[in-house]
This record gives sequence, C-alpha cells and structure tokens, in this order.
Amino acid sequence: MDRVDQDATRKQVLVVEDEEDLASLVELNLELSGFDVATAPDGRAALDRIDADPPDVVLLDVMMPILDGWQVLRMLKGDPATEDSPVIMLTALAEERDLIRGHLQGAVRYVTKPFEMRVLLETVREAVQPADEQELAARRRRTRELLQRLAELDSGRAAQGPRVQFSGLERPRPAEDPSPDPAPVDPRLLDELTEQQRYVAEQLADGVGAREIARQLGVSRSNVYAVRKRVARRLGVDPDDVADTTRRLRGG
Repeated sequence: MDRVDQDATRKQVLVVEDEEDLASLVELNLELSGFDVATAPDGRAALDRIDADPPDVVLLDVMMPILDGWQVLRMLKGDPATEDSPVIMLTALAEERDLIRGHLQGAVRYVTKPFEMRVLLETVREAVQPADEQELAARRRRTRELLQRLAELDSGRAAQGPRVQFSGLERPRPAEDPSPDPAPVDPRLLDELTEQQRYVAEQLADGVGAREIARQLGVSRSNVYAVRKRVARRLGVDPDDVADTTRRLRGG
C-alpha cells in the first residue's frame, strides 16, 4: 500500500482534555497506533474544531472549563451533522449514575480514569468502526437496561441487584452495605500512609477537589487519582470512599 492509501485510511481522533500532560500522553499513543490526532483544551475549543474538521471519534473529558463534557455531548447529539459521531467519555467520574448518564446521552463508551492505555486504544479502534445491525441492536438493548436501572436507583430499589457494566472498562462498584452503621476503622491506618498520601486523603476529606490538590502539589490530576487509589488500597476501601473514610479516621 502506498503512502497516499495509508493516509486515506487513517482515522481522525479529537482528544478533548484540559490536563495537558494527559492529553499529550494520549495523543502520542494514538499517533503511534496509526491515528491522526488533534487536541482541544476545553469544550468550546472542541466544538470549534469539530465544526472545522469533524473527526471520526471524540475522546471527551467531563470536568473542563468554559463548557464541560456533558454540555459538549448534548450539543453534538443535538446537531444532525454530528449526532452520529462516536463519543467516548474519558473521565474520573465513576459513580453508576454518571456511567448511565453518559450512555443515555449518546456516548458509545465510558472510560474511567485512571485507565490502561492498551485498553483505551482498543476502545478507540472499536469506536471508529461503522456500527452494524448487531451493534445497533446491542445499543438499543443497553439503553433499555440503563433506563430500568436508573428507575431502580431513583426508587431506591435493587440496591443489592446486578450493576450495569457497559464496556468492561468501568471499575465495578461494590455492593452497598444496607447497614446504617459503617464498619469500625482503626485511626492508626492514617499513620501508615506516606506524607503525600495522607495530604491527599485529608484534602479530599476536607472537600478539596482533585484539580486544586494537583495545583497545590504541582502535579497532574491523574497523579492525584493514582495517589487516591493507593490510599484506598492501604485503607481497604473503594477509591470513591477515601474522603469519608479519612473523616471517620480523624474522628469526623
């Protein structure tokens, strides 16, 4: 195959991510995998880029300045020119409601941070392929399941029921403890954390967001999420429960 044919078959990916280091890392890996890649640091820049040169797939962060990912997704799916464009949500939001929200609003995949680059690349390869009847039927079936699960969550039913899993990339949530009293924790666990781990845990417990913690430490948000994950392993809890557990360890 000559160079012209190679270029003609390359798929275009738009990476919408305000964390510069992460955007560069994803861009590099996608390019090494044979994709043409453009980046945008916020939702408004992403929409301008899509208007000028529509990509084959959009990797879309949620928490961004100017326009967040939810707003961008709604605009893309509400425009006949882009409603069929595949969108992969790429975000730290891992609550089940967030996963459901992303799929119901039209995302074809939902990838939670931190993620394995190998899996992300495979997800992009799948997303750029035209949807056949089997895939369309699977999406319709998934939508019905999501609507049912959302109704259960809203009504408080099926707390112990099966969790919706979408692409195999989402971290499964443990079954909720129906007991109103959390299990006891040993306050000495905090002393076993490194200085950085304890700082991140206590900032999260005080309600400080990952973006601000990253700014204070001079690191990326992905680094903060990775530290939170290590703290969770040390405390024996889910990463999303680090803040609450830390507050309990501190005595409130």
